[in-house]
Amino acid sequence: MSWRIHHVSLPARYVRETADFYNQILGMKENSPPWKAKERGDFPIDEQNVAWFDDGKTQLHLARHSGNFCIDNNFHIDPIVNGHVAIEVDDLDAVRERLRSRNIYFADPGNWALNGVEQIYVMDPASNAVEINCRPR
Repeated sequence: MSWRIHHVSLPARYVRETADFYNQILGMKENSPPWKAKERGDFPIDEQNVAWFDDGKTQLHLARHSGNFCIDNNFHIDPIVNGHVAIEVDDLDAVRERLRSRNIYFADPGNWALNGVEQIYVMDPASNAVEINCRPR
């Protein structure tokens, strides 16, 4: 199975100040997120809460924690509070099966937030939130 880093999401209490740092210091251009219209997850997506950088290969997301993410989205994993890494794989069903066979809990919202991307969320043994995603074949 192939994989690549899709994005890293960093928590940011002050999203605009943090986004300005990445823009002004590293020259990273902020982009608009490709949210799923009306079907995305329930979290605030205005520019005070989310910033998005994409170089065409890898993305950096900055997100301010809403406080109620798990309740609002019926997740037992909060990928925003401490950030997460997102790994894109070519066979998400195989990953789901491996997790199930080891009795490892994962949130499986399907195509939840991003256009054309299925996502699952799991905690690794070091308690890091990991998004594993795949574009439909």
